[in-house]
Amino acid sequence: MAQHRIDLLTHDGEPLRTIQQFTRLEYVRVLNDLGWFTLVLPEDYPENLLAPDNLFEIWREPEGAEPQFQMVGFLRKWNWDSAPDGTELLTLSGPDQLRLLDPATIAYEAGEAEADKTGFADDVIKAIVREARGALAGNDAEGRPKRFPAANFAVDPDVGQGETIERRFSWRQVLPVIQEIAEASRHQGTPVYFDCVPAGRAQFQFRTWVNVRGTDRTLSGGLPPVIFSKEAGNLGAPSLIEDWTQEINYVWGGGQGEGLSRVIDTENDLPRMGRSIWNRRDIFQDAREEVTVLGVANRAFERMQAGRPRLFFSGDLLDTPQSRYGVDWGFGDKVTARYRSLEFDGIVRTIQITVDDSGREDLRARLEVDLATG
Repeated sequence: MAQHRIDLLTHDGEPLRTIQQFTRLEYVRVLNDLGWFTLVLPEDYPENLLAPDNLFEIWREPEGAEPQFQMVGFLRKWNWDSAPDGTELLTLSGPDQLRLLDPATIAYEAGEAEADKTGFADDVIKAIVREARGALAGNDAEGRPKRFPAANFAVDPDVGQGETIERRFSWRQVLPVIQEIAEASRHQGTPVYFDCVPAGRAQFQFRTWVNVRGTDRTLSGGLPPVIFSKEAGNLGAPSLIEDWTQEINYVWGGGQGEGLSRVIDTENDLPRMGRSIWNRRDIFQDAREEVTVLGVANRAFERMQAGRPRLFFSGDLLDTPQSRYGVDWGFGDKVTARYRSLEFDGIVRTIQITVDDSGREDLRARLEVDLATG
């Protein structure tokens, strides 16, 4: 049985206490999106420890292994309630470390370099973060810095590993924009992942990865592989779906201008269109924020790629003695599942762990693989 401990710090990293006894702990990690933690304690928890952005470092120790860092929770909400037996309880909750980018505004006008980027997807994402919360962030309208303190927040150097992306995003929110860029790179063939990785007490480093966030544990990954299957007893509720309902095989991209002078670029997939006499499926993609024909073409192509017929596999990854979470596989790893004589390599994108007051752990991880077909 895995053990958990929580190190509580002030917003700027001063240790407050270690919590090992609790009524309930639940935490969720999601690749490229906000996670969340919920911690339920007896009501006698000292109220002077309740403050916005107090940091909850969650550690998990699998049996026979070293403690492993799971996430940092930022305290944003607390409430008192009565349990059915009359016991008064205190519930603490908040997002994980991607809270540093949510909310955060790309506070630049259209046409400014900070709101108009072309380059490798991973580098564009890092540039957006640097200019919104990092060292290159300017001041707000009242002259106050938008950046986090340099001693507490940094962005990794550029490495140029993602697909080439062109985007404009004046006055939008950082997290949805970088999620879209990462997804666009995935549709072009190179998945991009990002996170704010703890680098010390109240210190974070924004990083990106391509292809895999954790460790490649597939058959081709070079390490002893982790295989999930019904036969091995470590794959639950598998599902396989082939879906052509949302297919798009012809896209008109509409750029700037009006009427007959509007820039129009088309993208098409003729082999898919010819699959049946009824299979012309076209759509218009508004791309008026793009200032070049190439930009319009890229938006149209991305829409067409997103409209490919899909093959979906999903299944629950089970924590068993032969495939232990935190030892043999973990969050962000790439693993292999076998189902119906097929093999699917996918990323462990979501982990949800719940621990009760006796230490019993319920772990839920689901592998979801989305492949183009047709």
